[in-house]
Amino acid sequence: MIWKHRLGKWLLPRLPVTRFVVEILRAESRSFVLAVKNRLLPWRRRRIGNIVRSSGLRLNIASGPHVLPDFVNLDAHATHPHIVEIDCRRSLPFRDASVEGIRVEHFVEHLEPREELPSFIGHCRRVLVRGGVLRIIVPDAERYLQAYCRGDLGGFRELGVPIPFPDDLPTRMDIVNHTFHQWHEHRWGYDFETLAHRLMESGFERVERTRFAHSLDPLLATDREEHSRYSLYVDAVR
Repeated sequence: MIWKHRLGKWLLPRLPVTRFVVEILRAESRSFVLAVKNRLLPWRRRRIGNIVRSSGLRLNIASGPHVLPDFVNLDAHATHPHIVEIDCRRSLPFRDASVEGIRVEHFVEHLEPREELPSFIGHCRRVLVRGGVLRIIVPDAERYLQAYCRGDLGGFRELGVPIPFPDDLPTRMDIVNHTFHQWHEHRWGYDFETLAHRLMESGFERVERTRFAHSLDPLLATDREEHSRYSLYVDAVR
């Protein structure tokens, strides 16, 4: 809303905090309100309860507008009627071994790496059936670093970075930093080695690097083409 934007522009310079802190407080406040609504509002409890009691599910976590048929589409922002509004960062409200497969596209890099990430991966493993696949898609930090080390703009061009660079990201290092931080929205950068390590530490028995539109579970390979040029695709088997 316009009035909120104007109020924010007026208030922010007057607060003894940075924009980063304001964004975190706003996100956590919204998460708290969402949790309260899901716990107290009967129609929300009924909808979530009906899903949780099901089995053989496939989850599309942090779906955004990429809503998939035959999946339970979860997101903290209900931008579509078929989205179940849940904050999945720290828990998943599903029974143990009730989910056949999980896809998570461009969400893991938004998780705090020391607490939220291990909790999230652990809950994914808990709800998966034996042999179920967790498919994670993140920006491929290794490819951005390789592009930087080339010393020219060719590698960035291959990744789909606009040339010339945007005005607010004028240098090659700015582009690399944006991959890791994205103005405070991203919390960590991942290459295959790092993501595989986190998955194996959480108890997944098999981790493989895959590619766009190819998965160990073909039903999970409904990847967004706009992310394909710069993404890392990893499948982990429970």
